[in-house]
Amino acid sequence: MTREQVIEAIGNGRIGAVTIDTTVFDSKNKNFRQTDFRAISQFRKRNTPVVITDVIANEMKAHLEEEAAKSQRELKSALRSHNLRWHREKPENEDGSLFIGKSPAEFAQSEFDAFAEHVGAQLLPVAETPNGLAELFRRYFSVETPFAKKETRKREFPDAAALMRLEAYAKDREKFVLCIAQDKSWVDFADKSDHLVAVFPLDTALGMFNEAFADQDLADGIVALWKAGSQYDFETEVFDAIVDRLAYIDFDIDADSPFHYEAEPMEAELLEILMDTLTEPVVLAADDASVTFSIDITVKAKFNAVFSFAVWDSTDKDYVGMGSETADVTDVVTLTLTIVADRDISEGILGREVSVSQRTFTVDFGYVDAFPDEPEQDRY
Repeated sequence: MTREQVIEAIGNGRIGAVTIDTTVFDSKNKNFRQTDFRAISQFRKRNTPVVITDVIANEMKAHLEEEAAKSQRELKSALRSHNLRWHREKPENEDGSLFIGKSPAEFAQSEFDAFAEHVGAQLLPVAETPNGLAELFRRYFSVETPFAKKETRKREFPDAAALMRLEAYAKDREKFVLCIAQDKSWVDFADKSDHLVAVFPLDTALGMFNEAFADQDLADGIVALWKAGSQYDFETEVFDAIVDRLAYIDFDIDADSPFHYEAEPMEAELLEILMDTLTEPVVLAADDASVTFSIDITVKAKFNAVFSFAVWDSTDKDYVGMGSETADVTDVVTLTLTIVADRDISEGILGREVSVSQRTFTVDFGYVDAFPDEPEQDRY
């Protein structure tokens, strides 16, 4: 895939997950706490899962464990030389305060666990790959990617197992997995796969997501300004659009009554827009000048309807009218707005168009009394 094709796939929701190879970890100084490495959490915020195979997780932990053990050895050696040269007595609990006595393996595990929790990573066991072992050896003896024609191809088994697990994951979901990897075996495997796409470095992948979601970020920014309550002209435009929608007097009616009834909506008056019910905007279209998105919001309104009551006449086999009554109720309903706004929001929201879906909604009138003005004993 080209860069443009990957960005398009991200925008269309065809990237089902993002994963990393050990090369990404190594390029970030083998540090699970490095800020730009933890930026992987941005993928989850774009509703794209982060998945890591257990093979790659173990490799990253092994690399960190090796570095941690190495620094312990170097520190011990340096302290020993320093103490001898300076005739220094070793302070009490020096090993504990300098972590010299701690287990590198436990340290690596705890660092990975904290990282995985932060980025919301899901661990994929390679043992769960369907027919994984058979396919692994078939590729090995057939010298198919990721195995190469060289004496060192036995070293490719961990990568092969990881890649096959990722491909099975993507195939099962009928989407792509974006693999952030520099290793040649990963790149070659992805080039021949219908389900994996390889990019590197991490910054490139993050940039692709940011570019794909640029319109979404703009819509989010517009909604944030709207929620802040300082966009009088835009808020008035939204209010008027909702008032116009309610003026259609087009809503279904639900009510309880001991009698058969037919109800006709008569009036609807907007009382309040409940701003805390705004959903996340969904971008529908965009160009160089504007963005179009839909968003749901709940409003409180006063509804009026006329109820015509009737009873069944078993002799004439028909309903007999009993008169009609008007009923009012205050209810909340959810409406879908489509908003077209300028991309430039430096001076506030400039709405080009605000429309409200004509989708019918239902108003619950609760119990409706057929004889509200008559004494109980005179009703029947």
